[in-house]
Amino acid sequence: MKYINSMYKFILSLSILLLGTFSYAQNSANSPFSSFALGEIGGLDHAAFIGIGNSTITMNDSTILNFYNPSSYHSLAKHQPLFSIGLSTRFSTYSLNGIEAKSNLSNIQHFAIAFPFAKRFGLAFGLKPYASKGYEFNSRIKVGNDSLNYIYSGTGNINEGFVGFSVKALDFRGSKLSLGANFGYLFGQIKNTRKSGLIQTGTSIYAGGINTKVVQTKAFHYTIGVDYTQRINENQSISFSAVFDPFQNISAKYEDALFYSSDINNPSLFDSLIVNDSLSGNISTIPTFTYGLRYELNFLGRKGKTNQLNSQLSFHLSYTSAKWAEYQNTFDPSFTNTFLNSTKYTFGIQYLPETDYLRNIASTNFFSRVSYRAGIYQVKLPYVTNGEQVTDLGTTFGFGIPIVIQNSLSSLSLGFSIGKRGVNDSDALTEKYYGFNVGISIAPGSDKWFVKRKLN
Repeated sequence: MKYINSMYKFILSLSILLLGTFSYAQNSANSPFSSFALGEIGGLDHAAFIGIGNSTITMNDSTILNFYNPSSYHSLAKHQPLFSIGLSTRFSTYSLNGIEAKSNLSNIQHFAIAFPFAKRFGLAFGLKPYASKGYEFNSRIKVGNDSLNYIYSGTGNINEGFVGFSVKALDFRGSKLSLGANFGYLFGQIKNTRKSGLIQTGTSIYAGGINTKVVQTKAFHYTIGVDYTQRINENQSISFSAVFDPFQNISAKYEDALFYSSDINNPSLFDSLIVNDSLSGNISTIPTFTYGLRYELNFLGRKGKTNQLNSQLSFHLSYTSAKWAEYQNTFDPSFTNTFLNSTKYTFGIQYLPETDYLRNIASTNFFSRVSYRAGIYQVKLPYVTNGEQVTDLGTTFGFGIPIVIQNSLSSLSLGFSIGKRGVNDSDALTEKYYGFNVGISIAPGSDKWFVKRKLN
């Protein structure tokens, strides 16, 4: 009981801390590519999945909370609620016409809780980023004898608080079918700012105009997931997964304001010219279909201290199609959708030397309990640069490290990525990045939760 009370206090304190962090978080994007539409969809990479090439929906593990595929919640260990926290960092180097700029970004990737109940059901809830903006760039042009400096910037986040539910609809003769859905609420705001200032010789003060466009969202959002697993024999199984995020309108309020200032970089000097803050309308989600395939092979691996290890090798493939060509914005009558549809291919491998390390803890060492992961991915982004669609190509690797305390299923996941975004044109913007991701899963130990106590 003392352990459970301590766990409750820890969860409550952590929840308050992370709720506050999400409410007042800094931008979860720092890239020129976030200047389009709602910005970059999703947050930084999840540590447990980036290791296998970011094959998000195919992972179905009782020790990992997979909110990317809501059909997985019931598969967590019985009486073992799971608390999941993700932290991500990315270091980027941007290159354009021989000029380089460096940036780094760290943020909370998610905070979520899930648990199975009543044998066939699972429930989850939490917070995660949905879209984010974070960019700034400028250009200078000469008009007659004067020079103008244009500065374009964007900030803000749209977060999603969600509740997910899953059910094991079929479990018969090696066939398992699971269904699930996430029901979320999108909230937050994104802001685009354009400044134009007259360059004054010998000073960094620019007099000119400022245009700000702010979108504040408050809307419901849902996704649907399904997973079908077929056991081939005692040592092999194959699974098919699918997640559907349909076209949905996001209700929002819109503010379009124009200011004049003797110094465009000093907001306290802004003089309002036009402020229209009573607009309302819709922007839309991006209809997205993700399909996944997982193949698992169980076999006797190398010998442990006293017995043969029960090893597992799994292969993960996924394909995602995002219909950016269907994106809508009813606020701006001059808006023209020039986006291309986006596609994503992933491939990953995971190797577990010992799958039942809790039962065989005496005969295994640290390295036998670690999950080893590696993968690759290729994404065709919806943006076009110099007539070519931008590509994101990367390689990944990672580790899953169990925390063996009081038979707990807690674990630490580490994920690493190395990638490049851009086109083949050497004169176009290119981003090279390195990602480091940490995922912490906390589960109760020897004290099981949601168990009906019996008195003798």
